[in-house]
Amino acid sequence: MLVFSLRAVNKICVKDNNTGWRVLRGLIIFFVLGYTGVFYYLCKQSDLAISDVIFCIIMFSGGGFVVLVTRLSLMSLLKVEKLVINERSNALHDSLTGLPNRQYLMNSLSHHVDVGLPFSLLLIDLNRFKQVNDALGHYYGDLLLIEVGKSVSEHLPDDAALFRLGGDEFAVIVTQVELALVQHTINAIHQALEKAFCIESYDLLVGASVGLSHYPSYASEIGQLLQQADIAMYSSKKLATLYTTYDHSLETNAAEKVNISALLKRAIEQQEFELWYQPIINLRDNSLYGVEALIRWPRPDGSYTPPSVFINIAEQTTLINQIAGWVMQQVAKDVEHFESLGLSLCIHLNLSAKDLQDPTLINKSVSLVNGNHSSQKIMFEITESAMMTNVAQAKDAMTQITAAGGAFSIDDFGTGFSSLELLRDLPVTQIKIDGSFINSIHHSDADLAIVKSVIFLSQHLNCNVVAEGVENSETATLLASLGCDLAQGYYYSKPMPMSSFAHYIQVQQSMSTAV
Repeated sequence: MLVFSLRAVNKICVKDNNTGWRVLRGLIIFFVLGYTGVFYYLCKQSDLAISDVIFCIIMFSGGGFVVLVTRLSLMSLLKVEKLVINERSNALHDSLTGLPNRQYLMNSLSHHVDVGLPFSLLLIDLNRFKQVNDALGHYYGDLLLIEVGKSVSEHLPDDAALFRLGGDEFAVIVTQVELALVQHTINAIHQALEKAFCIESYDLLVGASVGLSHYPSYASEIGQLLQQADIAMYSSKKLATLYTTYDHSLETNAAEKVNISALLKRAIEQQEFELWYQPIINLRDNSLYGVEALIRWPRPDGSYTPPSVFINIAEQTTLINQIAGWVMQQVAKDVEHFESLGLSLCIHLNLSAKDLQDPTLINKSVSLVNGNHSSQKIMFEITESAMMTNVAQAKDAMTQITAAGGAFSIDDFGTGFSSLELLRDLPVTQIKIDGSFINSIHHSDADLAIVKSVIFLSQHLNCNVVAEGVENSETATLLASLGCDLAQGYYYSKPMPMSSFAHYIQVQQSMSTAV
């Protein structure tokens, strides 16, 4: 029995260097020898006394106690060891997909750098995953991530390892730096995602934007390597390419964005913006129907930072919400000026996807609408993609603002999701056809058919139609003949500051009088 306990203590000594266990092992060996001597003594006796029997029972019980203690100690030690292994595994693996996690990635990168062997790092961001999450919920989003992880893992070559960083971001370490070999891995990633994933009753499609950087040719430190791959990944997403390899020009652009972001914050604080207005014309009688408010950011040299530059940067932060708030405040001031000119206009304001996610949007918009005691009307323009970012949230916000007296127009119609559900379920009263269709209706049968279809659809949904990008009289005449209600573009007028609007009205009135 003691020999059995000795085996357990030997296993414990292998796993634990504590001196106490070695002392216990020595004592057990001593007792084994002692028990052997006692056993030999008892075998020599022809008649055992009661005291000898009691002595044997005590020694047997003591041996049983030692066995029990050593076995329980070994079991406890093995259990703790297993828990430690599990905790270590959990700390290094993603609980949802079972893939190595960010910490595991950092450890692997450190190991590769310490070894000094060249390798490539791929950062992967899933495309269209947010739409799945917003439309179906996190349950289906999680199931999709599990299937994506399995599929990509199965398609990757042996020299590549997949990690999940969190959300819909993944990373791959490839022990190759030659572009042809790394492209093989990138192609495997896209191949793994090219088919729809069957998640319960839904067939879900996702794609991937991939950013690529190399060690040590591009970066010598882990932080720098991750930053470069991240910059390349966002460039890939923006340009809709299969992958983007990092180069210094991307970092220059990133630095420029950071600089613009800082200047933008200061511009908001110091109210450096200007609000310009572009006329919207009623095609039935060429009268002024309304204006679209367009923000402008002047530079010290007298030029202007293009809205396409700073609006995109602002939309990546909460700065866009502050800009929207400033625009609404400025419109509230300008409606009084329009009123003083004797005008009754519909003033259009643009809202972004981030604006619809702003919890204060409803109060700001309702305050603008309710605070407007003039004859001017307020129309909010939202793109299809902005609405689809979170349809339920967009519908709730639009319903409340509409109830307060505001109205909504779908901007750039035809360039986004073009979902008819938007027209059916959301409180929309106007559709703006994107200028890319308007510019070519004279020589593109397809674009002409699209414009006709949108006008026909809008008429039967009791929505009026605005054609953007009208640049000549022939286009304006054709649109009027097709039944288009409103038009906007350089043919009528470029955007202008409020200070020039009075002169514009005078010119328009003089032209009408001359006719």
